[in-house]
Amino acid sequence: MKNIFFVIFITFSGCSFLLAQDAEKDVKKADKLVGLYLLDPKTGKDKLMEAKSLIDAASKDATVAEAYKTYLVKGKVYNELAANENTQLIINPRYRIENEDAGIIAYQALENALHKAVKSFEKKDVYVIMQELSQYLNNFGSSLYNTAGQNYNKYKSAAKNFEAVVLINQNLKDGGQKPIFDNESDINRQKYVVAVCAKAGKDEITSIKYFEELEAKDYNDSTNAGAVVYESLYNFYTNSDEAKADAFLTKGRSKFPKEMNLLFAEINSFIKKGKLDDLIDKLKLVMEKEPNNTSIISTLANVYDNLSQKEFEAGNMTKGDQLQAESFKYYDLVLEKEPNNANALYSKGALYYNKAALVSKEINTLANDYSAAGTAKYNAKKAEMDSYFDKALPYLEKADELTPNDVNTLIALKEIYAKKGNFEKSNAAKAKLEKLKK
Repeated sequence: MKNIFFVIFITFSGCSFLLAQDAEKDVKKADKLVGLYLLDPKTGKDKLMEAKSLIDAASKDATVAEAYKTYLVKGKVYNELAANENTQLIINPRYRIENEDAGIIAYQALENALHKAVKSFEKKDVYVIMQELSQYLNNFGSSLYNTAGQNYNKYKSAAKNFEAVVLINQNLKDGGQKPIFDNESDINRQKYVVAVCAKAGKDEITSIKYFEELEAKDYNDSTNAGAVVYESLYNFYTNSDEAKADAFLTKGRSKFPKEMNLLFAEINSFIKKGKLDDLIDKLKLVMEKEPNNTSIISTLANVYDNLSQKEFEAGNMTKGDQLQAESFKYYDLVLEKEPNNANALYSKGALYYNKAALVSKEINTLANDYSAAGTAKYNAKKAEMDSYFDKALPYLEKADELTPNDVNTLIALKEIYAKKGNFEKSNAAKAKLEKLKK
């Protein structure tokens, strides 16, 4: 019985040995086919594709998958696939890359080959292919970025191709070879491109990694790319680490005081934190630089409105009136520039509406005073309230024409119509609201 088991064991061992030999042969054959392909690239593409099939299969075989030779041949094969795509891009800049990952797969295989290499000539073979591959990766990155449109995955793929060039550069430097980039400025520029592409591809881990490296290097260029670095870091950390986000924003604003995006980020930060008093000077500064930016003017008007409401609630009516007058002034400026600005129309109408609401509270305190003086005060206040409703109405009606399904506008119109005794229009506004809820 023991002899039988021994024979069976020998048989299975023999099968494994044969499989290993087949995988090794496939690697060698793939290498040979790449060489034959390079002798005649125009007519030898079938040889390259056969080499790809062989090396892909061998890469999954545990007996040879981790071998230097397997990784090197795979790097060669995919480098030539990338070279083919690159040639098409040169001939036709609008060419759509078919093997988008060819360069990345080639780089990953070559990096593994580098780790497996023992002899200096083995490493040298890897470095030579890496040098050639780097130009294809850069070209792929540019093509993918330029044709991405709304395709986030293409931006992400572009970032990977650009990043592989950064990694190849480091491999070459570590190996004492001539690097891809002549100086640190060029390296940082490449890292910036990686970060921007990764950001567009919603790959925050990669983008923030490089943005933080660039910030530590105090990176900037003639386009003030450093401002983008600080803006990106602020936006990334604003919801997870407020202190860190604020530190990046403060530093960015200090270094790039004229960059509008950072100024807008600071404005949004003040709004988020409710620092309305501090916000006014910032908004006025933007207005000086962008006098026709109605979005900024509207924001300034809204800030004054919010401040006035706080004063009214605190009983500081005079101060509230002063702040509200500023709000009216800036909404009027928006409407002067854009008469059909629905937001400004609604907001100005809402200012009058809220003013009427304040007066209505005073009316309620006079409702039970039936004396002649009390009645006179009541009538005067009611007339004042009605006048505010009358002023609000045309702005709200115009806003409703421009944005007929705006809930806040319909609510205000329903109430004003009811107050004025126009129940037909009030009920119509109510019906529209109920329809919107459904």
